[in-house]
Amino acid sequence: MRRTAALLITPLLAGTAALTVPTVAQAQGAPSAPTSGQCVAYTSGPFGVGVCSGLEPRRAWSVSAKCMSGITVSSGLQLGDRTATAWCGNSQAYSASYSIGPILP
Repeated sequence: MRRTAALLITPLLAGTAALTVPTVAQAQGAPSAPTSGQCVAYTSGPFGVGVCSGLEPRRAWSVSAKCMSGITVSSGLQLGDRTATAWCGNSQAYSASYSIGPILP
C-alpha cells in the first residue's frame, strides 16, 4: 500500500511544485536548526540538503538542487521529519529548495 501511495503521490508532488509556488528556502552553507513544523534547504558541495522537523509523519515533501551542470535533481518523496539529499554527481549544487506536498492516507 505504501509503494502504491508513493507511486501515485510522486507525480502529484512534482505537478504541485510545477503549478504552484512552493514554499522555498534557499541559502549558502549550513542553516540554523529548523523550528517545529518547518523545513530548510541549503547546498553543501554537490548536494542539495533538506531538513524537516515537526511535520506530521504522513506529510509528503521533497528537496531539489539546481546543479552547475544545468540539471535539476530531486531527492524523491520523503515523509515526515527527516533529512534528505539531492545529489548533483560530479557537479556542484548552487541552489536548493524544498516542496511540501499533501498528507498521505
